[in-house]
Amino acid sequence: MRAEIIERLMCDFSADIAAIAAAHDYHAHRLIDRNAKLATLAEDGVLDIPGGVIQVRQDHRFVIRAVAAAFDAYLEQSQRTHSKAA
Repeated sequence: MRAEIIERLMCDFSADIAAIAAAHDYHAHRLIDRNAKLATLAEDGVLDIPGGVIQVRQDHRFVIRAVAAAFDAYLEQSQRTHSKAA
């Protein structure tokens, strides 16, 4: 499910979180409301989340990796020191 969200974000600069979560029998609010990184990006004006659809604003598409990283469950566990988006 997270991979699908990340793929949609990276390809389309938007992702219908509500639809993707429903397809996986999961509650979208768990992905949106409990996501501190996503909240920070929204507060900073990078994206909008109308009706459970994440839309990266045109003038902030250059930080799409940071938006996608908000859904990467393994990012914090990784020992990588390069190519971190957030």
